[in-house]
Amino acid sequence: MNDARNHDPTQGLPPDQRLAAYVACLAATKDRRAVREVVEREVLLCLIRTNSDRINEYPLLETQQRSIIEIVAARGAVDPLHGHIRKLVGEFVAQLGQYAKPGGGDSSQLRTRLVNTETQLLKCVQGVVYTTALCTDNFIETLVRAYGEEALGPSDAVSESTELDERFWRKHFEHFVVRMVDEAYDAIMTQEAFTLSKERSLLVIRYPFDALLERLCRTPKPLDKTRVQNLFEFETRDFASRKARKLVHDILQGMAARPDYPFASGDIDFISQIVCIDPAAREMEKLQTLLLSGGLTGDATGGAAGEAPGTDGEPPATPAPEVNAEQVQFLREQVVGMACSVAITLNLLREDFLRALDGFSPKETAIVRRTLGDFSLPCLGKALQSLLEFQFVTLLRRRAGEDMGKIHIRTRKERRTSVAAVETLFDSGLTRIRRNKLWQPDPGRSTMQLFRPQTATELESLLHLLQIEPQLAREIGSLWTDASFRVEFALYISLDLLSRSTTNLNQRLAELLSRFGITRL
Repeated sequence: MNDARNHDPTQGLPPDQRLAAYVACLAATKDRRAVREVVEREVLLCLIRTNSDRINEYPLLETQQRSIIEIVAARGAVDPLHGHIRKLVGEFVAQLGQYAKPGGGDSSQLRTRLVNTETQLLKCVQGVVYTTALCTDNFIETLVRAYGEEALGPSDAVSESTELDERFWRKHFEHFVVRMVDEAYDAIMTQEAFTLSKERSLLVIRYPFDALLERLCRTPKPLDKTRVQNLFEFETRDFASRKARKLVHDILQGMAARPDYPFASGDIDFISQIVCIDPAAREMEKLQTLLLSGGLTGDATGGAAGEAPGTDGEPPATPAPEVNAEQVQFLREQVVGMACSVAITLNLLREDFLRALDGFSPKETAIVRRTLGDFSLPCLGKALQSLLEFQFVTLLRRRAGEDMGKIHIRTRKERRTSVAAVETLFDSGLTRIRRNKLWQPDPGRSTMQLFRPQTATELESLLHLLQIEPQLAREIGSLWTDASFRVEFALYISLDLLSRSTTNLNQRLAELLSRFGITRL
């Protein structure tokens, strides 16, 4: 899991020292006569390093630090949303140039603008930090759920040696997907868990996917959540956070129609929730509500908004400061900057994840993309299942080699649920006749029952035919929705096509089957 520091954003170097560091960095780039892009990158790197103590959850590992810097300063530049960050960096460099001139440091207005722009840029970095931490933490938890705690060692080794890019995902896939499928295939062949049959002019080899899944059933103890995971989950329960999230969602939804802010509609919920981890979003919602209602901050002493005015219900000793539109706008700018960096990071993580897939067909890759979603635990669990399935098919394709044109591979899926879950429905009106019409025993697992209907439409028709009561129908529908799948891979070898390329079919067939580890019929 991510090793990070839980920082207080109010700590760190004082503003004067931070500005001095930026000015020194700018001067050094000018001495080298660096081009504008290099100047902006160097200043941005200086800003991140100078403020690492003020960035919450900033990682300790150098590989993870470099990953964050690369996303903010370089790799994210291909995303249209990065224009928002580039504009801020350009403004910051221009303001620094004015500040570095003789007498520039005496201008309190310029100094305030610099610190405000610095704050906005730090929020952009914060968005990258939160997103990378949450997505990788969820991914590692998914591995631990599947493989047990022994998955932590190999995963930590990858994290310590590899930046968060395509190579990061590729190394994880090689260890947890490719190797696992290779070992499972060898076990299937050694134990002769496959079946071989002839259907007219086709020779069919069937492989049960359960033979692979059984290697994943480690039932590990629950993994402790990281701070970022806890913060993200807290957003769904906290009332103030939910109000802020709705406001952020509405803002991003309204901006998404603009070509320079193409937030994907399917990602806005996730982006809003990440943004609301930061206090700026909740503060924006609170102050905007006060502003629209014509109220004050509610603080009698000039302290932070939302604090109690005093004790014993006494009236404030001094007038509470009024909320102004500039305050709300500044917080809104922070929120938008953070949202841009979250969206950029999520897009990059998805593309890196998909580029790391080797040998998958375009259709398979599209399914993984759709399943991957926002790197939530449910999405990653389904994605891992898809990766294992498609890797098994990829292995079969590679073993077929040049004869793939004579072979057809099919994946058959049947929904199933546990016998225990079906038994509970007898209290709601299920009978043995109804059960036998809806389910059949799973030949591979005695503890599971297979749904007889193959589609939701077939299920609905069968429920109507059996005159299932509404409450029982809802419970059956819930089991259907939450059902796992019995997966079987079938390899169809066309004997007609194979015979056209040889004068000795038996010898040719034996040679082909040997590639799949079958040495006798």
